[in-house]
Amino acid sequence: MTVEIMSAATLSIRWTDCDRIQSVPVVLAGQNSFISIGVGPRERHCPSCDSIVYSRRHKLCGVCGHVLPEGCLFTATEAENVEILLRTERQRHRAWLKKTTAM
Repeated sequence: MTVEIMSAATLSIRWTDCDRIQSVPVVLAGQNSFISIGVGPRERHCPSCDSIVYSRRHKLCGVCGHVLPEGCLFTATEAENVEILLRTERQRHRAWLKKTTAM
């Protein structure tokens, strides 16, 4: 007596339309998250190695280690807004942890 435990399905995808579509930024609840913290989205590149600068909070390039120009970093206002956002999110996370561990 044979019992079939698992079965397989064949996946067939046509990539003709997907290749032409460029990626679209994800915006949750109709809001742009950059606007809420006073930061505009813009891709910046390191002038030394031309790699993308993923963090505007650090003064050094994450790839080559060279000092980034001021244009690649947050302004004082943007940096303050990001710090406030991070502090708020940490507090919310701690409150959530206390709430879940108290149950």
